[in-house]
Amino acid sequence: MKLVSRKFEELTAAELYEIMRARNEIFVIEQNCIYQDCDDCDYGYHVYYADDDGKVHAYMRIYEIQEEDAVVKYEGREIWCNNLTPEQLEKSEYVCGGPCRVPTVQMGRVLTIKHGEGLGGKLLDEGIKVAWDRMGAERIFIEAESDVIGYYEKAGFKAISGEFSKDEIPHVQMELYK
Repeated sequence: MKLVSRKFEELTAAELYEIMRARNEIFVIEQNCIYQDCDDCDYGYHVYYADDDGKVHAYMRIYEIQEEDAVVKYEGREIWCNNLTPEQLEKSEYVCGGPCRVPTVQMGRVLTIKHGEGLGGKLLDEGIKVAWDRMGAERIFIEAESDVIGYYEKAGFKAISGEFSKDEIPHVQMELYK
C-alpha cells in the first residue's frame, strides 16, 4: 500500500478516476447520499492510500476555506451559521465569531474502504502534516460523522458544535489548532 499526497493539478487522470470511484462507492452507494460530489472544493490536496494497481483504499481531501465562522444558537444548541438555512438563521441568536481569523483548511470526504490495517489513523496523521507543512494552516476544520468522533479526538480535534444532520447522517463540527 503506498501513500500519495498531491495537489489537484498534479493528479493523473487515472488517479482522479480512482479517487472519484472510491468516493462514489462509499458516499453514494454505501451511505445512499445523493449529492453533487464535484463541488469546487477539490482544488486543494488529495491524500490517499492505493494498492499497486492504483485502487484507492483510504482517502481525504484538504482545501483552504475563507468562510464565516460565526456561531449562533438555534433550537437550544450552538452551531456554525453556515450549517443553517437563511430561514433558520433568522430564528437564531448570535453567539460569537466572524470571518476566519487564522489560515484555515477543511478536511473532507474522508473514507476507508480497506479496514483493519490502520489506514484511517495513518491517513489522518498525514492529512494533518499536509495541512500544517504544505498548506500553512493554523486551524483544521472538519464535519465529522458522529459515530467517528473518537477517531478525530485521538488526534486532538475538539467538538465545536452540537450534533446536526447532513445528508440524514448525524455530524459534529470539530477543529484542531496548530
